[in-house]
Amino acid sequence: MMILLNVRRKAFLLLACGMLVLGGAAKAQEDNWPTSSEEDLRKIITGATLTGEVKAEPPFNFSEFLASDGKSRGKMIECCKPEQVVSNGMSYAGEWTLEKDNLCVTYEGEADKICWRLQVKGDRFRMTDQKFGRVGEGQIRAGNPDNL
Repeated sequence: MMILLNVRRKAFLLLACGMLVLGGAAKAQEDNWPTSSEEDLRKIITGATLTGEVKAEPPFNFSEFLASDGKSRGKMIECCKPEQVVSNGMSYAGEWTLEKDNLCVTYEGEADKICWRLQVKGDRFRMTDQKFGRVGEGQIRAGNPDNL
């Protein structure tokens, strides 16, 4: 369990470093993405799986199921191969909520809630940190296709 927490902390540290690098470019691209209401986002992501990449250094891929009971279950793998997430990924779990247009997750073993602005266009999503800019993007898939 301690190894899992250390790996997760490393991933969040990598995420924070990546956010610093990407901060400036994200602002120019925000105009192309719509803002959704909390109600619309809830309909779209409840019971769905978000699969994508976090733009950290090095990047990592993740797949996370957002259950209707507020629980989240996922897997992540450092670096670049989304097809390896389910077979080789490190499992994690937590609880998710929506706060306006922010997806917030408190992961098991972590005291702090992490929030990202969530934007949706079709079956695509983008997560943006208010302070640092865009940090992740990917696809929204119905249900729990990865059996997380």
